[in-house]
Amino acid sequence: MKKWLFVVLFAILVLPGTDVRAGVVEPNGKDEWGYYSDSGNIMYELEETGYAKLVKGKTYYVGRSIDVFGNVKLDATGATLIVADEAVRNDGGELKKGYDSMSNITIIGGKWISESKDGNPGTSFSFSHAKNITLKNMDIRCASADGHGVEFVSCQNVVMKNCKVIAQGSGRKNSVEESVQIDLDTPRTAPYLPDDLHDGTPCKNVTIDHCTIKGCRGLCASFPSSEKEYWKKYHDKIVVKNSTITGTKAEALALFNSNNVTVKNNKIISKSHRVKEAYSIGCHIALFGNIKAFSKGKNVVTGNTIKGGRQGFQLCSHTKSRYGKLTIKNNRCYSKKGRGNALKITVNAKGKRSAIRLVKKGNKLRKWK
Repeated sequence: MKKWLFVVLFAILVLPGTDVRAGVVEPNGKDEWGYYSDSGNIMYELEETGYAKLVKGKTYYVGRSIDVFGNVKLDATGATLIVADEAVRNDGGELKKGYDSMSNITIIGGKWISESKDGNPGTSFSFSHAKNITLKNMDIRCASADGHGVEFVSCQNVVMKNCKVIAQGSGRKNSVEESVQIDLDTPRTAPYLPDDLHDGTPCKNVTIDHCTIKGCRGLCASFPSSEKEYWKKYHDKIVVKNSTITGTKAEALALFNSNNVTVKNNKIISKSHRVKEAYSIGCHIALFGNIKAFSKGKNVVTGNTIKGGRQGFQLCSHTKSRYGKLTIKNNRCYSKKGRGNALKITVNAKGKRSAIRLVKKGNKLRKWK
């Protein structure tokens, strides 16, 4: 760049009245009536510039959800956000089927806490029919144990890294609500979305890395148990690695109707009191639909510490379909029902092993007291 051009550009940038802090949102705190007022300012900046940066060390009051659209980045590093209801969602605008509602949503940092010690009901962070979503370095403690901290419904290309998602309160006695949910859009699983969107789109390419997740059920890829017309829909390419996942009343990690999964180098613990039921399994991978594609899938479970009640780890098919290849190596698996239940591969509805090809070696099995 020629020297004179550089000087002109620099002069323009520092002209009086030029906002050299574009994207920075200062907190307002509560207004004169005690209402939370920062949500609108954050949303406005995202809509205007696509980028909002919160001030490190400051506290923001989120009275209503921050609705995000495509091509936005919210950097809350070092800030505290007190959440009265929902925190962030992308379903406030016009949604489309599949993954085409919006793309490129990034949220970095922030300590997101509820104004209530028992957390807020419902879902704190909700993303639907979207793609290219990144959540990074966040501390999320605003959803109640009977709600969801983060929910991905019909999403593709998702990365959640270095995040803590901790449910608040104790939850109902036998609650199976998950702190992080991977879901598909059906009338039952997403009743809050418009009826014309219920196409059963599953999630694809979801990575959970270096996260701490705790809830009644920790992390779950769901399926609609009462809606058999969607049973052939399945999640694909879910990676859970380097994370600590705890279920206090149900499974720690449940991956239902999910193919080509990788579960690697995690600490996975179910503390469920229902040791005679599947809800107490530490890592539960299960197939409920007749899905031919599963026979070609490759699933990997390696290097984990897995503790559960009825089983530590279990893979099963409830239909005649079977998983393709399962590699399960170098795990430490524990069961309160005894060493023989620490790692279990069941048979399918036709009496055949639920995985067509099984590579199993180097696993240590123990009874857990």
